[in-house]
Amino acid sequence: MKIKHIYILTIISIFIIFSCTKEKSEGPSINELYGDFDATASLLIGNKNPNFQNNELTKFSCDFGRVVDWKISITGLVSSAKKIITGNSSILDSNINFWDGSASDFPLFIEENCAIELTFLTQPDTLRDTILITGPQLYDDGYVVADFENGFPVDGLIKPQGNNTIATFVIADDQPLLGNYYFQMGGKVNFDWALGKIDLKLDYSSSPISASAEDFYLNLGILSDTVDLHTGQFMNILISESDEAFDPDGNGVADIFDSNEEVYKLKIYIDWDGYKLISIRYSDFVATNSTAGVTFAKNPKDIKGMRIACQACPSSGATMQCEENFDRIVRTDFDHIIFTENKAFFDVITGFVADAWNKN
Repeated sequence: MKIKHIYILTIISIFIIFSCTKEKSEGPSINELYGDFDATASLLIGNKNPNFQNNELTKFSCDFGRVVDWKISITGLVSSAKKIITGNSSILDSNINFWDGSASDFPLFIEENCAIELTFLTQPDTLRDTILITGPQLYDDGYVVADFENGFPVDGLIKPQGNNTIATFVIADDQPLLGNYYFQMGGKVNFDWALGKIDLKLDYSSSPISASAEDFYLNLGILSDTVDLHTGQFMNILISESDEAFDPDGNGVADIFDSNEEVYKLKIYIDWDGYKLISIRYSDFVATNSTAGVTFAKNPKDIKGMRIACQACPSSGATMQCEENFDRIVRTDFDHIIFTENKAFFDVITGFVADAWNKN
């Protein structure tokens, strides 16, 4: 009887041991979290002469020995362009950690040598190398909305606000992001939020677009300065999927953005000096407060137009909220508006304010 009890206890013990043993562990190992940092690690770079015009990539590999916060800094030695890639891991995986030639901000990379630095948040070590760009990124693999190289888009509408005393709703050539031209949008209206807008007619119904709103990106560069920077200076971007005529009455303002149409919006506060390169998922746009009965489906292939409006907090009159803005000139210039599928040209920006939308 005693032997039988021992036998049963032995079987139970074996069962418990095996039932508590997993073939695979979940998460990093103890050594990966608390082991020694490998100060002799080597940064391996795949493709040190990339031609980004051929969609080539430069890939990075390294084994740190334990989990660390790391940063790859890429600097153009002629253009001074910058690309920053960060992460938290015990290795650099070349299938995940790569560079497509894009910049984190303006200026953009050109055909040039670049310095590569791999640094760590809690370690003094720096790993260095260089690469040569044989073909810079062209930023043209997508659906160009407007680049202003051949003037203002056909069927597009320009509408500065009345009494915009220093309106700059014009194409200029002194500070383009790409090519030779960009669009200046700003001016001075002390008593109102609106300084003006442009409406652009689009039609992708016959295009091969297959991406969802989550994988469809709006890319552009926005140029401003801090000379006359306004409190509450911003740009409203509206995208319409309306099936109505663009401007049937010819009054110079597109009807497809009316409150009874399928329209999506996004607000970008502009408070920087120089160009800021922005990529935004179409899924980040939100539906307007349209009339009941409008169906919101958000399909990139159904996009029919885009409105870009320049606005700033008024500094005088009945709607005054920002007295400090009086007599300042608003600047929300931009260039190279292009939609892309499945990839962003620039670092993806999220968290824009989409409420408190002013329709003007």
